[in-house]
Amino acid sequence: MIFDMPTCGGCRTCEMACSFKHKEAFVPSISSIKILDKKDYAGFLVFLAEGPQGQEIPCDGCKEFAVPMCMQYCRKSEELKEILDEFARRGEPQRKENKTVVQSTRKGI
Repeated sequence: MIFDMPTCGGCRTCEMACSFKHKEAFVPSISSIKILDKKDYAGFLVFLAEGPQGQEIPCDGCKEFAVPMCMQYCRKSEELKEILDEFARRGEPQRKENKTVVQSTRKGI
């Protein structure tokens, strides 16, 4: 599932934190979260893995932590929290059917 995150600076620290959570190594290719460049627009797109694809591990929302690893290191963690909440609200059956970009519902975006 892909989300628009106009305030993302593209540092990709969330990818590193996620891969470390899963494998105790900094390997972004296995991360559940990927930061994708947008062409001609501010910010970045946030991809959350719904199921196993290649080496990436499906996002589990870091249920074992009070705050997901990606949010712990994101400078825009409040916006990332909204994205993770939306991802969780959609649920597993819906995620498999809907592969489109989800636009934020926040004002000004």
